[in-house]
Amino acid sequence: MTTLWLQNLASYSLQIAAIAVAGAVLLRLLRIRLPNVRLICWQALLAACLLLPAIQPWRPLAPAKSDVQVSTGKMIPVEARRSQPINVPWSKLALLILGAGVATRFAMLGLGFWRIRRYRRNSRFAAGAFESLQRRMGVFADFQISPDVAGPVAFGFLRPVILLPASCLEDESIACHELLHVRRRDWLFAVAEECILSVLWFHPVTWWLMAEIRLAREEAVDREVVGILNSREQYLESLLALAAVRSGLDLAPASPFLRKRHLQKRVASLLKEVSMSRLRLNVSLAAFVAAVALIGWVSVKSFPLQAAPQNRTDALGVTVNSGSVKLLHRAPVDYPREALDKRIEGTVVLEISVGETGTVTDARVLSGPEELRSAALQSVLQWHYANDAHAPVKTEASVDFHVVASEGIHVTMNPRVVIGPAPPPPPPPAAVTVGRIILNVPEELRQRVQDRLTLREGDQLTGQAMADLQNAITAVDEHLRLSIQRLNGQGNSTVTIALENASPQAQAVAPGKIRVGSPIVAANLVHKVTPIYPPEAKAARIQGVVRFNATIGKDGTVQDLQLITGHPLMVQPARDAVMQWVYKPTLLNGDPVEVVTQIDVNFTLSQ
Repeated sequence: MTTLWLQNLASYSLQIAAIAVAGAVLLRLLRIRLPNVRLICWQALLAACLLLPAIQPWRPLAPAKSDVQVSTGKMIPVEARRSQPINVPWSKLALLILGAGVATRFAMLGLGFWRIRRYRRNSRFAAGAFESLQRRMGVFADFQISPDVAGPVAFGFLRPVILLPASCLEDESIACHELLHVRRRDWLFAVAEECILSVLWFHPVTWWLMAEIRLAREEAVDREVVGILNSREQYLESLLALAAVRSGLDLAPASPFLRKRHLQKRVASLLKEVSMSRLRLNVSLAAFVAAVALIGWVSVKSFPLQAAPQNRTDALGVTVNSGSVKLLHRAPVDYPREALDKRIEGTVVLEISVGETGTVTDARVLSGPEELRSAALQSVLQWHYANDAHAPVKTEASVDFHVVASEGIHVTMNPRVVIGPAPPPPPPPAAVTVGRIILNVPEELRQRVQDRLTLREGDQLTGQAMADLQNAITAVDEHLRLSIQRLNGQGNSTVTIALENASPQAQAVAPGKIRVGSPIVAANLVHKVTPIYPPEAKAARIQGVVRFNATIGKDGTVQDLQLITGHPLMVQPARDAVMQWVYKPTLLNGDPVEVVTQIDVNFTLSQ
């Protein structure tokens, strides 16, 4: 998911750039030059950019396909692998850099707050400063003389403070400028803008957009000052006088009176007489909004954000809340036909016990309609959590069932699927090599599986190698299984590692039965008959796994076995043994139920 996150960040950055540049071009073409109006337009562009992820539809990303090829390179022993330097993927490295930049920017913002707090403590109160001006404007603030600032700075919300150097104590135009910032609550906007810059510090268009917003804000305040004091020349003299003073570093959470890079534009704006009729202004704003909306739509279509792949297909009207523990993968939840026919709705709440490896070891229904409990429990027993603590934990999950009664929508249940015999058995050990390895697993498991692979491309594919690989991936996730496919006319094979229930067909069971993961069923085995190793297979040193789709009756006996894969020499001995196995009955709400699961019989020769 790290790569997907970075792809979405790149798409979002392109969307921001398209909207901001288009807005700048529109302001120039429509000749919107009034500072207050330009400020509103720039702020609207910023708000649109920030709301884009929330208001646009996210394109669903297709689930991971089984034709993803993994190049694994040469096998490295575990001991040597531990001594190798850590190889950080580029996507994680990029996230580390982005996160470090965000942390640094927020640290600088915190430092700025600390600086203005220190400056305030070191300042002295200017008693009676600009009292008449404050009464005339109807806004009040604490004027304080600070030896640490080269120019005036206003900050604070509930009790605003204006820091002035001693040289500005008699300048009414500067005081008027800062009081206007206080009246407009500009300090709150300045802090919000710094927070946005801290998050999007890597985006040059964001910095440029913020600079335009600050320039438009200062120009708007400049015009208000001239209107209040009716003295343009005096205000221009104050601007030029402060420009000659070395200003030093800006305070991050407070806007200084003058940024020298804005001086020329602010002076030019004061000297120009700009006016727009109300009709022209309204038409220009309407055209601006329409054009920006159109460009935003085009940018969203051109650079769409993609949602995470959904490997599960819950029935229509089913919503799952997996609880507080991170879920790696789960089985889909079906809506029972009987409950649909009776229009039964509700929420099934379950208490889940998670084992050391993240598998669900037990699940108990706490509440919910009786007709819906079986479907929820059947899915929950096949969930796999990311139990990084490697200690048994308990969590709660809920499954909400809601009948969707829309015209033209019909909910149908999957019929029972009988999985037929698997194709060709594994080839002789010495004749086959691994051509490629395919991982059909969730993104969260992909790196873990790659780290535990015991086979690499070009290795010989023997029964022992298959068994070792199966044991390795099972240590990562008990639901993972592997399959081998021989390439026609070639001496190599494709090894596929996938979830045990990745196939939609494997999820379908007849009414009245529940599907339970093989680790849960294996723990309930009370009588096991060991299969006889066929002498012919021993002589040919054939090893491998025979896999069945099994139905276990209410009394715990094996009722039916459907072959999934396995060598023909080993299928019958495995079937004869498994049919004699006996399990503890599986209870659902206190009543025994039939269970559908997968059983593996591993034939391994001693070395």
